[in-house]
Amino acid sequence: MGHGKTIRLEMKKVRGFYSKLTRTRWELGFIRGGLERVFKDEPLDIDWIKNPFTDRWFADPFILDVNDEFILILAEEYQFSTKKGRIAKLFVNRQSLVIERFEILLETPTHLSFPSILRKDGKTYVYPESASSGKLNLYLYDSSKESLIYTQTICDDMVWDSVITDRFGEDLLFTANKNDYFLDIYKWSSDVSRFIPYITIESPKKNSRMAGQFFDYRGETYCPRQDCERAYGGATDICRVIRDDDGFHFPIIKKLRSPHKTRKEAMHTFNVYKGIVVIDVKGYDHPIVGRILHKSVRKVKKLLHVKR
Repeated sequence: MGHGKTIRLEMKKVRGFYSKLTRTRWELGFIRGGLERVFKDEPLDIDWIKNPFTDRWFADPFILDVNDEFILILAEEYQFSTKKGRIAKLFVNRQSLVIERFEILLETPTHLSFPSILRKDGKTYVYPESASSGKLNLYLYDSSKESLIYTQTICDDMVWDSVITDRFGEDLLFTANKNDYFLDIYKWSSDVSRFIPYITIESPKKNSRMAGQFFDYRGETYCPRQDCERAYGGATDICRVIRDDDGFHFPIIKKLRSPHKTRKEAMHTFNVYKGIVVIDVKGYDHPIVGRILHKSVRKVKKLLHVKR
């Protein structure tokens, strides 16, 4: 075996070892006490969902439905082997909180995540993030076939983590198409059957990206937004939504950070349906070693870049 090939094999082993030690995964949980607990000035108490599938994680949870046996969740499914997101339906047992099974509802050539749900005229639609495709598509949920059926393209821009609402008197799409400092609001145009740019709101902090759908609490409208100041999806800001003659305003009412014992790196999705609040959190499989290694390598790369 040649010297160069030996070095390449050893480097491959090192990269594999590094990836294993610094691997992160997302976990899902339900906030005990629902919104009442969220708005109290006390730590969150979480019922963590048990994921028996060790080769993949689930993130970006949206509650599809609730019955006596299961809480049904739409989420991003991510396998470590493929490194690409698909949209999955999770069957979470209400008693054991175990994901008993899941069904893949949608897979495309590009990455999918953040499966926002739109309920309209007795039908359920889903519009997952597909920013790498350069557009946003709407799908009809078919429960009989356990699939998402393409309906139409609803936005021709590269957008992230989008939420549609008509609660402000018109069909609006809240999203991001620049970076985390800007909230981009689109409005529906019947002329082109698309959402088109309407308002862009700049924030002094990286906290404009949506973290879930709008919800009501005690007569007020709220929305969750991602605080990406320290890290992508590092925390969730619960914002009250005010619309007046000057436009939209989003005062932060509460900041939520991961309450998990070890997965402390991020908490970036927050959704409410039928009184149940679901979240996701991220952390290292090896919290201490993973964090130290990751930060050390980032510093070395930064130093090498500066020297160049």
